[in-house]
Amino acid sequence: MTRAHRIATTFTIAAVTWLLGLFGLFPLSETIQSQIWPVLPLFFIVALGSYAFINVGYNLLVFRECPEAFHELMQEIQEAKHDLRAKGVDVA
Repeated sequence: MTRAHRIATTFTIAAVTWLLGLFGLFPLSETIQSQIWPVLPLFFIVALGSYAFINVGYNLLVFRECPEAFHELMQEIQEAKHDLRAKGVDVA
């Protein structure tokens, strides 16, 4: 099973479960069914956004600089400019 299939299956199961609870087919207390259950998808969207924000922020904090990769990239750029100039392309 591919990752897309697993995600689609998980989403489908969660959506069906939520809809069954929303229509009262699960034995839920009145407070949960009327106040908590309808906003549960919004809660999960906010939680996913928070997780993504924290994950990106953390990875930016621990991002390592790679001076070797920088110098290699600059060398490749110079080679590409040289090749383009040899073919008659004006490179600023």
